Amino acid sequence: MRVDMHTHSIYSPDGKVPIKDMLKIAKKVGLGAIAITDHNEIKGALKAKKLGILEVIRGIEVSTEKGHVLAYGIDYKIPRDLSIKETIEMIHDLGGIAIAAHPYRFWSGIGEDNAKNHNFDGIEAFNGRCKESSNKKARKLANMLNKPFTAGSDAHFADEIGKAGIIVEAEKEEDIIEEILKKNIEIFGSSRNLSETVRYVKKAVGEWIQRGFKKI
Repeated sequence: MRVDMHTHSIYSPDGKVPIKDMLKIAKKVGLGAIAITDHNEIKGALKAKKLGILEVIRGIEVSTEKGHVLAYGIDYKIPRDLSIKETIEMIHDLGGIAIAAHPYRFWSGIGEDNAKNHNFDGIEAFNGRCKESSNKKARKLANMLNKPFTAGSDAHFADEIGKAGIIVEAEKEEDIIEEILKKNIEIFGSSRNLSETVRYVKKAVGEWIQRGFKKI
């Protein structure tokens, strides 16, 4: 089945879609499961899990001091602005897995060196909001490091849900995570096109200014 492993709800400061709507849209576009990975917040994922509309992978996109890290399979909020090492250790202590999110993104990627030099469980090898060149580099990085990989839309708007993700022969959260770690998955989706780039840049820059030039 198809699973979007990176999405944002209204529990993210830049998210636009309520949780219940996200799950309904995900079903409509043919997803069998969805990961809710709000910025530095677990409430949306836990709420989605309780609703039971669709299988949900609990997640957070954590802002470390060097960029973003995706945490899957956890129940607790992780403090932002820790070091990458501290963040990964906390994710592991909570029983989750740590994935380097969109490592080559200018705004919030951790970069190649940090991906190489920390104990990540995997690499986000494809992100629907990244340019194809960045996604190619991320796939190459995952292969070079012989690491498991994930993929997701990084949806912030309703029409982005299900734009990218993984295909996996599993139905439950813990089984999906296990198959990711075994690398028994395929990637689907498309990279950011020109019109999406215009919307992305306008949104990112506008919200950055509104936040007083602070990173999310």
